[in-house]
Amino acid sequence: MELGNLVNKVKEWAGKNPDKADSAVDKGTGMVKQKFAGHDSQIDSASEKAKNYLHGSGEQQKQQEQPPPPPPQ
Repeated sequence: MELGNLVNKVKEWAGKNPDKADSAVDKGTGMVKQKFAGHDSQIDSASEKAKNYLHGSGEQQKQQEQPPPPPPQ
């Protein structure tokens, strides 16, 4: 399975099961915090970005973060 297809399936599942998706991200966040103590703010930021992406607002952020295309020549 192609990575893009897998991501789309995960986003589809997360859209149908938002509470379960958030719980899975929270569990992963807790495990990462135990492994990388002292980096809580970075981990929390990544966790929020993951939740936003799974709930669809990540596409908007991705488009906003990309630089504008070069002008035509």
